Amino acid sequence: MNADTRERVGQLQTLSLLRHLPEAKLEELARVLAVQVVPAGDLIFEEGSPGDTMFLLAEGRVRIEKRVEAGGFAGLAVLSPGDVLGEMALIERLPRSARAVAHTDSTLFVLGRPDLKRWLASDAMMAVEFFVELLRVLSHRLRRSSQSVVLLHDVGDLAAQHFHDEAGFLAAVLHRMIPHLDGDWSAAAYVYNEFNDEVGRVATVGPRGASLPETLPIGAASSRWLDAAAFCVALAGRADTPAGFLVARNEDVMSPPERAEAEVALAAVGQLVASVLQNIGHDTEERLRARLRHQQAHDSPL
Repeated sequence: MNADTRERVGQLQTLSLLRHLPEAKLEELARVLAVQVVPAGDLIFEEGSPGDTMFLLAEGRVRIEKRVEAGGFAGLAVLSPGDVLGEMALIERLPRSARAVAHTDSTLFVLGRPDLKRWLASDAMMAVEFFVELLRVLSHRLRRSSQSVVLLHDVGDLAAQHFHDEAGFLAAVLHRMIPHLDGDWSAAAYVYNEFNDEVGRVATVGPRGASLPETLPIGAASSRWLDAAAFCVALAGRADTPAGFLVARNEDVMSPPERAEAEVALAAVGQLVASVLQNIGHDTEERLRARLRHQQAHDSPL
């Protein structure tokens, strides 16, 4: 085994899908794999494109997105090293159901359908073990997706209710959101006041919600990790200024995949919440205009 093959086998042994396989079989696989290095932000494959390859993520993070009717893309997942992507299009010969974009600089092993079939055909028991492990990976991914769907449904249900102000709506969102997050979470919601150009905390939930910051800098307009445990979601507002923020902190230590899962779930909630906040703001402005017109009508001379 030459140095390049040995290094590639070592990388394959770190992947959850393959780590149970003997080194000899991984060496066979390493000889037919292609390596693809993708800079952050570059497309790996597009939704709807034909699929004849699967990818094993060796380094970096990959974002899975799906086009939405309103325009743009909704994030479905952020994959971490050890995850597999593109496998369903390869196995079922169907177009890609979503697109994959490098979230960070990423290195992927690329396995085409012919090479996969030859490799699996060499050992029937290995093929069974491979598909059992693949099923486990897909089952875990489905569980994550199901949790996200239920979370979005519960938060989205609030959109049909009537809220007179942002604070009341955001407090309800926090109480709906926290039970769906795995771990010991607390959260806080913030609203930007354009009249004094300040961000104020308007609601908290959880045992340590009150310990979260009372304000946040409005200039930091992107969603981000404040530290290893707290994720801040920027709620899109007018122009480049956020309407507010959601901050969620987990007291349990999270692995990189768990952090990625939390990031995707919270970002999806943020997109929904931002849309509802815009509607609440519009309704508030309409009420103020109506009140002003009513006052002007009563104050005008006969």
